[in-house]
Amino acid sequence: MTRNSFISDERITSDGLVATFVRRIKEGQLGSFPVILALIVIVIVFQTADGNFISPANLVNLSSTVAYLAILALGINLILLLGEIDLSLAQLGGLAASLLGVLVIRQGAPPLVALVIMLLLGLVVGAIQGWFFAVVGIPAFVVTLAGLLAYTGLTLTTLGTQKNLSMANSFAFDFASFYFPAIWAYVFGAVAVIGFGAGVVYSKLRRHNEGLDSPSWTSVIVRIVILAAVVFGFLILVNQDFGLAMPFLLMMVIAIGIDLVLRKTRYGRSIYAVGGKVEAARRAGIRVTWVRISVFMTAGVLAALFGFIKTGVTTNAGSTLVSTQDLLNAIAAAVIGGTSLFGGRGSAWAAVLGALVVGAINNGLYLIGFSSDAQQIITALVLLTAVVVDALSRRGQRYVGRG
Repeated sequence: MTRNSFISDERITSDGLVATFVRRIKEGQLGSFPVILALIVIVIVFQTADGNFISPANLVNLSSTVAYLAILALGINLILLLGEIDLSLAQLGGLAASLLGVLVIRQGAPPLVALVIMLLLGLVVGAIQGWFFAVVGIPAFVVTLAGLLAYTGLTLTTLGTQKNLSMANSFAFDFASFYFPAIWAYVFGAVAVIGFGAGVVYSKLRRHNEGLDSPSWTSVIVRIVILAAVVFGFLILVNQDFGLAMPFLLMMVIAIGIDLVLRKTRYGRSIYAVGGKVEAARRAGIRVTWVRISVFMTAGVLAALFGFIKTGVTTNAGSTLVSTQDLLNAIAAAVIGGTSLFGGRGSAWAAVLGALVVGAINNGLYLIGFSSDAQQIITALVLLTAVVVDALSRRGQRYVGRG
């Protein structure tokens, strides 16, 4: 590395960091910073109000709840990247869960066969809804609203006269209640931190070699250290109780996979292009129809997984498993996390961070004795704030010629 590059790094580590931060505020390029800051504030406030908020037992419980909410939010997030909305995903998850319960509990089907059928249901339904939207031309809002009503009725039909269906002691319960031994949890944490660090360092070196702006080594090291502190701090706490829950690990694996697809593949870039400007994407040779249908298919599979995880966590596959609140919380999570309602901007981690915020708010308010009404009102205010930030961010991007 040359002397000039050291001088450049030194400038970035001092006044350059402040100047970069101010510039990003003006340009609407803050990324995940606002939601991370909000999450830190939420943790401080609720831990001050109730010392049990970050207790090992509560974190284990919160991680399982956040897991199925984040999986549903990841599906919503993909649809939002297209600039569309899907109102049926939560209820599709409920239908898939009821089908799973009937096959396993009442019909005695092999659990793995029932799980495959459940996931195929999500895939096929997503393909059908995507076809009506992308090929027939019916607005996604209308198609998925019809789906919401249809899947509610089909859930009741599937369950028959007995609307309650317990999944206690089923394989779904066994999956959701599996906790990894402490050593394995730390191994997973180390792999995550090392993988992140390697990716950040490689990205910096590649950009530097190509003559592009790159972060300083100080900022790279700080990001890795912060992630390591958060990951291992969380693991140390949950290992004092039951440990790392399988649903939470599954959610993180799915999020990492979707993030890599969105950032590192041509298909992922096509999703952003279609969500940004459809006509421009079509003229660039992108198969717009296929991208739209495939995104709806992926969201359908994620909805089925949401139903599977929530069934295991709650031991319920009946008609009360899913409510409109699940859908609203998932949409709120994606938007609060930073995914734009206007399409073309967001990330997989937006859904995860947003789910952490929504889950933390609901959990914290419950601990200090607030009713569900208050939880919904406060979540609504946070959502409104996120939408305002999104609108202001887009205005800043248009001002600098990026929107």
